[in-house]
Formats: sequence, C-alpha cells, structure tokens
Amino acid sequence: MRRPLIPVLIGVFLLVLILALGYFLGIAPLRGKIDKTQKEIEATQNKIETEKSTYRQLMEIKNRAPEYEARLAELQAMIPAEPELPGLIRNIQAVADPGSGAGVPWLSFAPGQISAGGEGYSTYTLSIATAGLYDMVVDFIYRLERLPRAVVIDSISMSVTTSVLEEPFPHNLGLVQAQISGKTFTFAQAPGAAAAPAPTPTPKTTPEEGLPR
Repeated sequence: MRRPLIPVLIGVFLLVLILALGYFLGIAPLRGKIDKTQKEIEATQNKIETEKSTYRQLMEIKNRAPEYEARLAELQAMIPAEPELPGLIRNIQAVADPGSGAGVPWLSFAPGQISAGGEGYSTYTLSIATAGLYDMVVDFIYRLERLPRAVVIDSISMSVTTSVLEEPFPHNLGLVQAQISGKTFTFAQAPGAAAAPAPTPTPKTTPEEGLPR
C-alpha cells in the first residue's frame, strides 16, 4: 500500500526545519567567528609586515649611523653653534697660504656684528682685502667659497695696483687689489646691543710669498 503523502511531506518539512535551525543556530555563528578570526589574522599579518618594514628601516639607519654622523659633523662645521672666529681666521689663512693655498697676502680682515639671519641662525659680515696676480686672487675667492665653514660672497671689487704691502711692482705685472664682502653663519643668538667685534690684526705676510718679482 502507498504510504499517505501528508505524513511524508510533514516529515520532509520537519527535516528541512531541523537542518535550517541547525544552520542558523550552529553553522552560521561558527562562520561568523571564522570570518572574524580571518580578519584578525589579516590585520595581524599587516601589522607584522609594517613592523618588519619599520625594523628594516631602523636597521638601515643603524648601519648607516657613521655616514649620518659624518654628515652631521659637516653640517656643524658649515654652521657652528658659536661664531668661532679664531677657527674661521685659520681657515681663511689656509686659503691664502702660499704653500697650499692661493698664495696671496691679506691686506685687511674685519668681521662685522652678529645679526639675526633667519629662523634659528645668525649671520655676521666679513670684509677682506687682498692683492696679487689676477688668477691668484680669483683662486683665493674660489677657495674661500668652498671652505668647510659656510661663507657667502656678496660683492667683489677689483682694481689694478702696482703696490702690495707698500712694496712697488712693475706696472705690466698685472697685479690687482680686491675688496671682498661676504657673510658667514652661526646658530648662536644675535646679541641685542652687542658691540661689533674689533678688527683682528692683519696677518704679517711679505710680498715675496706668492708674488713674482
């Protein structure tokens, strides 16, 4: 005999209902937890990759520390924390030296008063007079602009001369006298009403040092 259709349908319906309840009560929350866990895993992996990248950058900085320290020393030499005028004078003297420098004598040198130059640094002007053969004077200026200490040349005035340190030379020798104005920098704060530094004594240089007779 055929089984009644209604009880079969009821049984199928109940089975579907049980499966649906099982899915919503068991499988669906589990899938939600799995999705949440997967997102947490991805977030953790991204964080790990970010930290790895940061670590690599820190290691690169550590490995290049000597290079950075050398560069910092160069910058500190260019713009020192204090005016360090004696050191600047020694640098300029080396530039003018007849053995290793341009071989021209100083006629005069006078630093100006320190003044505010910009955010965090100050400037003070320099006035230098020198004389010699044209090429030697140009070499002196070229070396002056390339000192370890930052020096900016603002103006240069040249004129023909036949006398250096009161020593006469032939007119056709091609000697020139140069008046150089420039400035240098320091991180020292400019004084409010400080007097201008007194001009330093002119280094004693004989005409024979670098000048042909």
